Amino acid sequence: MTPISQEEIQKALNDKFAGLQSDLDQAKENGATKDEVKALEKSVKDVSDMLQHFIDDEKAAKNEGKTFAKAFEDFLVENSEELGKIQKTKRGEVEFIYDFKAVGAIGTGNGSTPVAAPQNTNASLSRIRLRNDNTLLSVCTTVNTNSAIYPYTEATPKEGAFDVVTEGGTKPQIDLKWEVRYAQPYKIAAYEILSEEVVTDIPRMMSTAEGFLMDKHDLYKVNQVYFGTGLTKYPEGATVVGRDFNPATIPTKLPAGTANIMDVINACITDIYVTPNYADETPYMANVALMNPADFFSQFQAAKTGDGLSLYPQASLFDNVSIGGVAIKPWHSIPAGKIFVGDMSKYNLTNWVRYSVRIGWINDQFITNQFTMVGESRFHAFVKNLDRAAFIYDDIADIVTGIEAPAP
Repeated sequence: MTPISQEEIQKALNDKFAGLQSDLDQAKENGATKDEVKALEKSVKDVSDMLQHFIDDEKAAKNEGKTFAKAFEDFLVENSEELGKIQKTKRGEVEFIYDFKAVGAIGTGNGSTPVAAPQNTNASLSRIRLRNDNTLLSVCTTVNTNSAIYPYTEATPKEGAFDVVTEGGTKPQIDLKWEVRYAQPYKIAAYEILSEEVVTDIPRMMSTAEGFLMDKHDLYKVNQVYFGTGLTKYPEGATVVGRDFNPATIPTKLPAGTANIMDVINACITDIYVTPNYADETPYMANVALMNPADFFSQFQAAKTGDGLSLYPQASLFDNVSIGGVAIKPWHSIPAGKIFVGDMSKYNLTNWVRYSVRIGWINDQFITNQFTMVGESRFHAFVKNLDRAAFIYDDIADIVTGIEAPAP
């Protein structure tokens, strides 16, 4: 078979290009469909690209192994006729391109790195490491409800009492009273705005944003359960319900300078236990004691016996102490010098509308390629009126003063 010359290949490509261009013109004149015209335009472009690549390859092949001077000399010879016309008419031009690159060894110098990488080139997100304080909600009493209205009833003794009755004697009468109260729901919410580009370009951006929204929600909910002001739209937190320690509940004082942190906690537990709302009421049993991590370290983890041994080894091992059914824990939200002791089973929560995430467009976000992600929940949070005595929130130093005898 006779090999096809380079000239024949170029002529075939030229003929093909001319034929397709003619077909395209006729199609437009004869009212071809949009899809037919589009297909012909693509064919014309494909052949045009092939022809240009062929010409470029021919130029590079002709210059292969030549110096610039030799290549330019050959160019002048090949285009002498055209150059003569330009000389006579004083118009026109020809272009010389020397695009041959000498082949060399591949080394590290062949590569290059931009001075500064494009923005977010190496971004690979993971979940933001926020605290998980949800265990502080597990000690509350939590129930489900299907209504925004949450009523509860408190009953107390009223008049009368039992007595010993003689034969034929009159029996004493007793009665009680009750009061219906209503807890209001609270909604906590926040939102994030993300662009479609940031979610597409940065790995795990969507999951990171969702996790951040949920974790911030949970942290805020715990904070409101313990520190909510109770004003207007905010729930009343357990520390706000909490009262000061009553020194009168510990009539026998400890010698001055001898009270330690367990004396402080036990004094609070005792105060809560012996403070009823009415005679014969079941006593409240504190189940949680919270303090600042710095106080927890100095009072528990660093506490030593006279022999230099750890007084509370479990504090160092498990970062909490459990004594007599009371969980003693460090918590960043408790200010230094403060302590909270309470029966958190008397703090009531409901799952009215559980936490959810919604995604949608607001304003002109559909046009600007953005979207909004909202995280929110609704719940009831309250302490019954009679249970308010079950919480103490006070200064450690004040409690120490209240349980120690004055210095001589």
